[in-house]
Amino acid sequence: MPAVQARDTTATLEALRALSAELYDLGRIAEVLGWDQETMMPARGIGPRSLQQATIQGIYHEKLISPRLGDMLIELGDAADDDRSPLTDVERGLIRETRRERDRAVKLPTELVKELAHATSAAMHAWQQAREQADFAIFREDLTRIMGLKRQVADLIGFKESAYDALLDEYEPGMTARQLRALFDTVRTATVGVLDLLRTSPRPPSRAILEKSYSLDGQWAFGKDIIQRLGFDFEAGRVDQSTHPFCVHFGASDVRLTTRGKEHDLAQLLFGNIHEAGHGMYEQGIGEAVQRSAIGSGVSLGMHESQSRLWENFIGRGLPFWKYAFPRLRDRFPEQLRGADPETLWRAVNVVEPSHIRVEADEVTYNLHIILRFEIERRLFDREITVDEIPEAWSAFSRELLGVTPPDVAAGPLQDIHWSFGLVGYFPTYTLGNVFAAQLWDAIGRDIPDRDARIERGDFASILGWLRERIHRHGGTYLPIDLIRRATGSEPDARHLTDYLTTKFSAVYGL
Repeated sequence: MPAVQARDTTATLEALRALSAELYDLGRIAEVLGWDQETMMPARGIGPRSLQQATIQGIYHEKLISPRLGDMLIELGDAADDDRSPLTDVERGLIRETRRERDRAVKLPTELVKELAHATSAAMHAWQQAREQADFAIFREDLTRIMGLKRQVADLIGFKESAYDALLDEYEPGMTARQLRALFDTVRTATVGVLDLLRTSPRPPSRAILEKSYSLDGQWAFGKDIIQRLGFDFEAGRVDQSTHPFCVHFGASDVRLTTRGKEHDLAQLLFGNIHEAGHGMYEQGIGEAVQRSAIGSGVSLGMHESQSRLWENFIGRGLPFWKYAFPRLRDRFPEQLRGADPETLWRAVNVVEPSHIRVEADEVTYNLHIILRFEIERRLFDREITVDEIPEAWSAFSRELLGVTPPDVAAGPLQDIHWSFGLVGYFPTYTLGNVFAAQLWDAIGRDIPDRDARIERGDFASILGWLRERIHRHGGTYLPIDLIRRATGSEPDARHLTDYLTTKFSAVYGL
């Protein structure tokens, strides 16, 4: 009898892998359509493209909620939850992630999904008008409707402590608001202290050298060369221009990046390239054992952001990198960089200046922008504030955290598009990515003692190899917290980030 059960389980696992591969393929087809829409599609193509996307999403949803898949997961559920079962970690991960996604889908009535889609579609236009006119009242009704629907989503999915947990889990599986608050409180306290310290600097850095005229062709060539040297494989990927930088993957052997640049901003294109390449190298490193499955991609938004931020900030904005990159940049722009040296560029790309706008924030203050949004979202879903009170709460948090008050709501709660899309619980993953990145960076330094010297001579392969082995190849096999624990040997700890920020920016500011 046990032998028959083993055969049955094996057959069911094979059937699950096959169906998971179909779902993965459908998701990638939708991604191809999305990439084309952002980069190549003519303006009048939007109508047919919307119908094509709807068709793909409909087929995906039908397969995901099918009784056949439900039966498979019921049969495999006991084995996945039993530590004594012979299932591998990859098999457990596949069952866990498929079950998690399906559970969320079947718990939400079709009418609620349609109502949310309709609400967000209408809210997009209202948000644009409200932002243009700096009038929160124009967006208030739509936002109230969206937040009410997202509360219904949270109630239907279920939660133990906070309704916010149910929404956060969509982007960061296994993470709770309680865990985030503990991490963010550490970041918040230390970051405010760093800002106070930097204000005492007798020689703050300047961005002036970045604002000279740099041809976009030259920037483009330099940016592509740099990310190739970092390890982005152009035989398994490409980079194009778009209005909004992003990374999309159609599998480990086909990863697309997009970026943008300005003639008088040397940093935008370069760091946009490095940031998106960090995402791209993660996807190019997904192991064969998990490819084309529910766990065949980065495990969470926070973990994905850790990879982009590690390459962009910990490497790209570090002095060892500029000792390597500066001579190559000077070869392309000799007149603009006459009299400059690596330290000049290093200090210029690390200027800290509190501002109202998140997407313009520096490495230090960026986390405070995210904590502000987290506190407002959490309080909304814990019913501590209402939508009507968001502008007042935003201004209060901005003064408390950043020391600045937005001049109007367009520079405050209307600056981001996320809420009009219904993306609640998304913002925290940005700072969580920084927390993960700092912890990984310290572990890399522990395992590769000459890490900085290697970067100075352009040897990035050892760092990429470390990440490939400990993060990339696993895809979604392990939950994010478990993956960090396995990679670094300890629980997620924000002190790695706060120590890094204090040490680095004290040096940048000559303190």
